[in-house]
Amino acid sequence: MLPEFLSVTDDPTLKELNGTGLAGTYDFDDEGVPAERVVAVENGVLKNFLMSRMPITNFSHSNGHGRRQPGLMPTGRQGNLIVTSTKSVSDSELHAKFVEEIKKQGKPYGLYFEDIQGGFTLTQRALPQAFQVIPVMVWRVYADGRPDELVRGVDIVGTPLLSLNNIILTGDKLQVFNGICGAESGQVPVSAAAPAMLFSEIEVQKKNKGTDRPPLMPPPGSDQNPAPLTEKAAVKTPSKAEAQERGKAKP
Repeated sequence: MLPEFLSVTDDPTLKELNGTGLAGTYDFDDEGVPAERVVAVENGVLKNFLMSRMPITNFSHSNGHGRRQPGLMPTGRQGNLIVTSTKSVSDSELHAKFVEEIKKQGKPYGLYFEDIQGGFTLTQRALPQAFQVIPVMVWRVYADGRPDELVRGVDIVGTPLLSLNNIILTGDKLQVFNGICGAESGQVPVSAAAPAMLFSEIEVQKKNKGTDRPPLMPPPGSDQNPAPLTEKAAVKTPSKAEAQERGKAKP
């Protein structure tokens, strides 16, 4: 299900990784089962599932991953998910391979996703298996050596197995993400660690933009509003000279 140089484990017993504390750490899951390190994918081959006490075919026992938000039913969930690679290079080599792949495909540029905000995956059998990732920093990297150019309004989309099999190389440094994962058993704290990855191809789409027209007037109390016209400001008080002139004009 993955390139043979990639493996995926989940280890809730880890407290930290490369000096970074992990949010998905726990000693016992929400069903009272001791946390276990699980090798989910080994050298690209699916080996195991993250299991709660609910059995599935050929996997009858929990491995300490039954997790839930209070009030919901536990299901098999991520703790500290770690992706490792046996085909990794330094950051500078990875960038050079990136430019080489752009030239090889005859493209004018490639996209470098420096940071992401999060995303979601559809996993129910009644729905298409698809994902969407929301980047916050994307660069257009030109093959001819021009300076990188910031790109706005891009989301990553696709189907998981097809996209993941387009990984051709990884970096040699694990980067850690701590956050909250939402699923059928609610919101739980998780961690994920993975190296930078070079994809031969990935699908993107434009971000959704609102079509509502902006209001015609600024909100009340904002600095854009003119100062209210008070009674004092509305009445012009005559000067002494003007008063004298008016007095002379009287019959």
